[in-house]
Amino acid sequence: MTADTDMTSLRHEELVALVRQLRQQLAERDQEIERLKRQAAESHAPVATAETMHETASATRQETLSGSREDLLAQLEKIYPET
Repeated sequence: MTADTDMTSLRHEELVALVRQLRQQLAERDQEIERLKRQAAESHAPVATAETMHETASATRQETLSGSREDLLAQLEKIYPET
């Protein structure tokens, strides 16, 4: 079929074939969209995981630093008690 084909001049069989062809094209397009969505989700998942790991490492590092300061202060208080 060409773009300039007069749709009103098509026979019933030709219209049915055209509808089938268009439905097939739509189904293929929908499958391609779903494939691309899955691919995009998979490519974003590792990024989110890396970001989460970085945030967790930062929080752990901060907790470690806070714990270290508290431990150091406790040790200093034991060594140099207030008089």
